Amino acid sequence: MKKWFPALLLLLSCTTAFAQHVCGTAQIFRNLLEQKGSSTKKLDSKTHLALTSSEACTIEDFYDEILTQASDHFQIFYTLDGPHKTTQAFIDSLSKHLEYAWNFHVKNSGMKPPLGISKTHHYQQDVIPGLYPVEVIEIDLIRNARDLFNEKGACHGCFGLTLPFDSAQSILIIDNDFRSTPKSNASIASVHYNGKECFYEEASQELTNRAHGYTYSTEWNQGLRITAAHELYHAIQLRYIDFNKLNTASFWFEASAMGIEDVVAPDVDDYFNYLSGFANSIGISFDNLSSDYGPGLFFMYLYKFVDKGFDKSIWESFSSEPTKPFQHHLTKYAKKQKLSADSLFHNFAVKLSFTGSRAALVDSSFWINSDQPKWPEFKTVEETSDFEPYSLNELSYRFYSNGKPDLSKFTGSASAIPIKNDRYSIRFLQNTNSIDSVYIESADNSSDSIVWILSKFTETDRIPTVFKDSTLRAFPTPWRHGHLCFTPLPQDKEYIEIRNRRGNLVEKIKYDSYTLCLDEDKVKSLMVPGVYRFRAGNRGKLKDFIVIY
Repeated sequence: MKKWFPALLLLLSCTTAFAQHVCGTAQIFRNLLEQKGSSTKKLDSKTHLALTSSEACTIEDFYDEILTQASDHFQIFYTLDGPHKTTQAFIDSLSKHLEYAWNFHVKNSGMKPPLGISKTHHYQQDVIPGLYPVEVIEIDLIRNARDLFNEKGACHGCFGLTLPFDSAQSILIIDNDFRSTPKSNASIASVHYNGKECFYEEASQELTNRAHGYTYSTEWNQGLRITAAHELYHAIQLRYIDFNKLNTASFWFEASAMGIEDVVAPDVDDYFNYLSGFANSIGISFDNLSSDYGPGLFFMYLYKFVDKGFDKSIWESFSSEPTKPFQHHLTKYAKKQKLSADSLFHNFAVKLSFTGSRAALVDSSFWINSDQPKWPEFKTVEETSDFEPYSLNELSYRFYSNGKPDLSKFTGSASAIPIKNDRYSIRFLQNTNSIDSVYIESADNSSDSIVWILSKFTETDRIPTVFKDSTLRAFPTPWRHGHLCFTPLPQDKEYIEIRNRRGNLVEKIKYDSYTLCLDEDKVKSLMVPGVYRFRAGNRGKLKDFIVIY
């Protein structure tokens, strides 16, 4: 038998019937870290299930007859009895969707075809040479469950999984009915085969499509469409990545499989199961998310707005430099296309700011997906005054509403979106002068709100502090309404003095940025119409400005 790598990443696609997504990928990745450096194990064909009536019950005692069905590229193994039972209609549909996924990934996209093992993992059946093996089973009862899922011994919600073996070979495992065993209080059932009664935990929890409100146990054809696309894509990834050379696994393994799943079956919308968690993970690097599925939206963005063949180039780059992070591979691809990877990531963040009710502000051609108005609004930090944004790690972004950011120490890219009624504008902030301009214009135009979008793809330079005119000045002058601002203010001072024409002190006002702006009410409370002067600190030449109202 081929060697299997339990210490390596097991690629899985899964969900639960409830809100929280549960995936075996994280479980197996923890195994990778725990077992790192251990020798490769061989599969034990006699491993017992965690729950049986006696040690005499083996894997083979939970089914009677193994059936097989072959197509152009696949050989499917299944049974119609016991806890692994499925239906012939289920198998026929799976065969059709596997072939469709093969044509999409291999024939149309030009990806390498997957390589299958010669003997199946669970049923231990020989595979017809040249065909790729697929086993349909109750995944929570898979052979070597404890090796795969650690002490938990079950995936609890997997649609399917891709088992990697040596020499880039693999096998697909597809759940037999899109039901899973609950994490607690599972019902116990039994089967009688080979003269034995063997007990097992029953898969009673239905896997749910949150976008459309149905369960995959009844709408299993929809579940097969996305699972075939997702899991076969994992098998193809194994043609490009040698897991022996990896110290860690990129989020892109699952994110890209999630993204391609929606491309192949766009009406299923299974990604909705992960939107809520992703929308609330603002400021967290894609490398550190609790689930790698949310960044599949970035795949969807690149596929729609950059190039449909971009991901093949990314995987070819991973193949030549497997230890480099995703940022490196996208940057290399973007340079070949004469694009900026940093700008692509920032533009993605800008598009994410138009979700939920904000999606109606923009034309549908701006959306990442036609369902974008149904997405939750991504978490936004509310501000009421000047603020210094949180620092960002690579591959992360944050949204702020209102206030005025001090970006003098910020590294990354920034944009602002002033919104008034159903009108908006997108302003890329090239320097700190741009921030002042947006803030003042928005105040003068009485904008309802400003959304500030900050992102960081890799280590970048700070947003430069640049002034079109370095002369200390007040503007606008003459002032009639809106904000009255003073700039550029020296950073070795703490306050400005405003004096009337006779030189009498009107007010001392502290500042902590390069520009200080007073709102209209503040200006009118301090000054009647006339000529005024100001300076930074209590020494130096006074600068004139005029107030009229």
